[in-house]
Amino acid sequence: MVLHMRFLTSKSERRGPALAVLAREGRLFAYSSGNFGKGLVFAGADLTILFLLTDLLGLSATAAGTLMLVAVAGDLAFDLLAARLVIRQRQAGRGYRWLVVAGALPCAAAFAVLYAMPAAGAREGWMLAAALLVFRGAYAVIDVPHNALMAQITTDSRARGRVSGYRLLFSTASSLAVAMVLAPLVQGAGREGAFDRLASVGIVAGTLFALTMVVCVVTSGPVADRPEAAAQDAISVPLRNRLVLGMGLLALITGFAVPTFGRMILYIATYVVDRPDLVSTLLLALTAGQFAGVLAWTSLTSRFDKSGLLAMGHGVSAVGMAAFALCLRWPGALPVCAGLIGFGFASVYMLPWGLLADTVDFVTLRHGRRLETGLFAFYLVAVKASGAAATALIGWSLGWLGYVPGTDQTALVDTGMVALGLGLPIAGCVGAVFLLRRFDIGHARHARVLAALSRRSTRKAVQSGAEPVSGLNFGLAKSIGEGTTLAGGDALSAQARQSMSRSIAAPALVRS
Repeated sequence: MVLHMRFLTSKSERRGPALAVLAREGRLFAYSSGNFGKGLVFAGADLTILFLLTDLLGLSATAAGTLMLVAVAGDLAFDLLAARLVIRQRQAGRGYRWLVVAGALPCAAAFAVLYAMPAAGAREGWMLAAALLVFRGAYAVIDVPHNALMAQITTDSRARGRVSGYRLLFSTASSLAVAMVLAPLVQGAGREGAFDRLASVGIVAGTLFALTMVVCVVTSGPVADRPEAAAQDAISVPLRNRLVLGMGLLALITGFAVPTFGRMILYIATYVVDRPDLVSTLLLALTAGQFAGVLAWTSLTSRFDKSGLLAMGHGVSAVGMAAFALCLRWPGALPVCAGLIGFGFASVYMLPWGLLADTVDFVTLRHGRRLETGLFAFYLVAVKASGAAATALIGWSLGWLGYVPGTDQTALVDTGMVALGLGLPIAGCVGAVFLLRRFDIGHARHARVLAALSRRSTRKAVQSGAEPVSGLNFGLAKSIGEGTTLAGGDALSAQARQSMSRSIAAPALVRS
């Protein structure tokens, strides 16, 4: 009987940690599911909006590009306004989760209206601009708090790598829905004038988005949002900090250069390859590659630093797009190239968010303020505004080259499409590889930052008025600032090293 009881006790003890791990990962997975809804509406609009404006609503490429430039200005303002709203609501006791739920329905309605406008006969430029701005503004109210919530869901650098993978898994699932339903429907509407079906899909997609965001918040569990942390937050971020500047440059590459491949697939397949029926196949291959990439890159985040994996992802993407350019005369090989590109894109789109969450901790240690919402808003402004700017550039370039929808294009237009859809993203990927070589915010260094933050918090609780810890301020190789080097960056101040040397954990934190 005693042996049996010991066996049951031992079995329950083993089961306890396993259940705790499953519960923790389930919570991370539930939070990440929100990316399905966000991808369904934003990525769907991003992929099809320019084609919808030119080929469905009859706007010139130049006019459509100008309209997207209006969206650039809108994104710059909306994300900053959303960040300010988020900070004020946090200070009032309403955290990120409350704002996501409150903004889900208005954003869904704005998306549905945008895709219902052709059926309603609303084709005036100012009406389209107003609908697009309303949608992007409503989306910002959702996007800023949902992304910033990532910094609170977990503080572990490796776990943040997994969350980045989970997020992209759901984003890729939404891309699959866009590739199989929304993109073909936009093409079909252009040929057949099926605007009623387009409006119905907008309503269905908006409803799925709203439901997904509510379920994401409810099932991801409560998150403690300390009032003192909310009081420190602000939309002004230290742009002189080299790590913040590096994340800004990475955001420009991620938003401006890399996505032009996806934005130009409709044009390249339709006019350069002369196989419009190949669009769905290419998008499916791209999505399949992303699914495989999510699994591969996520499994590697526990063993390797996220910045190194991100550089590898950009390299794989560049190789895939170069192969795509070489195979334009052999359409049968293009899906294989698209799959390789998707595999690299999985790293390109998932890992910057984990790096950004780690950046919050580095900046907190350096500047003594947890600029959580501000840093995520800064990154979102850079990504979305540069993405809209890229779409405007595409429209202007096509108009300048002489693009005429629905007709055979000149050799100059075909060359411009290839340069925009393949040359520009390849250049961006190469630039990102060189930029990421300067990042020094790996798992080990981030763990030391968390330990230093914890020690500083303990000192402040015991000793009021203590001087804040400085150090580890940039996270980039060869940074300059206070202190001496620690794993390639700045170290803790002399006062902090003296204080920590009196503890058992000091040798693990400070190198002499």
